[in-house]
Formats: sequence, C-alpha cells, structure tokens
Amino acid sequence: MNYRYNFNDEKNDNKKRIIFVVLFFIFMVMFVAFFFRNSSNVIINKVSTIISKPISFIYDICTGTSLKISKALEDPESVLAENERLKSENEELKLRDLESKRILDENVSLKNMLGISKEYQHFNIKLGNVIFREHDNWTKTFTINLGSRDGIKLNQAVVHKDGLVGYISAVNTDTSIVTTILDPTSSVSVIVSTINEPAILKGDLEQKSDNKLKLTYIPLDTDISVSDILYTSGLGSMYPSSIPVGKIVEVVNKKNDVNRYAIVEPNVDIRQILEVGVIVD
Repeated sequence: MNYRYNFNDEKNDNKKRIIFVVLFFIFMVMFVAFFFRNSSNVIINKVSTIISKPISFIYDICTGTSLKISKALEDPESVLAENERLKSENEELKLRDLESKRILDENVSLKNMLGISKEYQHFNIKLGNVIFREHDNWTKTFTINLGSRDGIKLNQAVVHKDGLVGYISAVNTDTSIVTTILDPTSSVSVIVSTINEPAILKGDLEQKSDNKLKLTYIPLDTDISVSDILYTSGLGSMYPSSIPVGKIVEVVNKKNDVNRYAIVEPNVDIRQILEVGVIVD
C-alpha cells in the first residue's frame, strides 16, 4: 500500500485550529467583559461594556423571547380573567364617553334656553325641547315636551333665540304640536325693515325643502331689496310685534308689478333646532 503525506491537508487543519483558537479567545474575552460591565472601575466598566455589546444584545433577545413564551404558556384561566378585565375597562370608558357627551349636550341646550329667555325677557315664556319630528314632515311640524299643564294653548307663538319658529297647532296634557312657518298653510304678517307697510310671508311647497319662505302682497309703491330684514307686524292675535323672522335673499319681478314677490331665508334653521320657547302671555 502506498501512503502519501498531503501537506495541503495539514495546512487546512492548522488553519482550522487557528480559527478555533481565535474565536474561542474572542468569545472568552467577551464573556469575561460581560460579567465585568457593571464594575465600579470606570475604565474596566467602559471597556467591558464596549466589548460585551454583542453578548448583551443576544442576551436581551433571548430574555425577551423567553418572557413571551412564558406569558403565552400562562394559566388559561389567568388569560381569560385578564381579557374580562380589559373588556370591563373598555365598557367603562365607553360609558364615560357617553356621559361626557350627554353633559356637553345638556350644557349646549341650557345655553340655548338661556338665550331664548334673555331674548324674550319682556314676555311670559315657557321653555321646552323638541322631542319628535316626523321623517317625511320634519320641516312643517314637530312635537315639544310642553302641554296644557304647562299653560300651553292653541295659537300661541313659538320662538327660538334667533327668531320666529311657528305656532301651537295642537295641545295635549304633556306635549304639543308646533306648526312651523315653513308649512305651506302658514302665513305671517310682517314688516320690512326699510318700510312701514305690512306684507305676507308664507310657507311655500317649492321653497320649504331649502328652508326658504315666500314674501307676497308687497305694496306696489315700496322698494325692497336683498338683505332687508323682516319682523312680525303684530297684526292679528297670533304673533306679537317685532319678533325677527328672516331676511330677503332674492327679489323676483320689479317695483309696481302686482306679481312681485321675494324669497326669504328665516332667521331660525328649523331643521336643526332642539330648544324652543312658547309665548304664553
């Protein structure tokens, strides 16, 4: 048998030994530095911290992973209990949010009612809330939480802090129905701010969906223009005088035209109001 010594194999073995020794030495240095990184000696502490960073990084990863694994393997009953606790906290936060919203809405409502009382302080007025609107009839009528036991009667004027809303068209013991000025059957005698002659403001089928009214029976020899303000004239027994009603936003046809009319935007956005006052005296 022929045996031939291979010098390349010996070189490779030597390289492997050298690499192993170097790696072992580096590892031992890092390992020792890891345990001395909290040394009270400033120099040793700094050198150890720098050298041991790779091991610290690996240590942190392993520690975090083991914590996650141990948490995942916790008692199922504890996990369920924690879930229930979190659900309970979530429900409590929702209730607090609803309560905060309720308090905020109440504050806004009280502020609006205070505004109504201040605006009509020279009248005997009852304050109430809108409690019902018919889906297909929301611009014409709505129900309020005031009735006969509150002194409410038919044909009493209903107002908001910004102006006229309508009148009481039906009365029950605890509730009443308000017919608004947007109703096509409604009409209000008004005076234009620039003249001292009355005209008639009516609800109109074509205009009510846009929250608008129609001013008719305008005296032939009077000048009216956009932005003129309308107030109740006080004629008739339903509406007291000087309640703001709306402003002219468009004039159709010209002066001295018997067919002349104007489009009026009411002061009150009847679609949005939630608080009203009823003038009982």
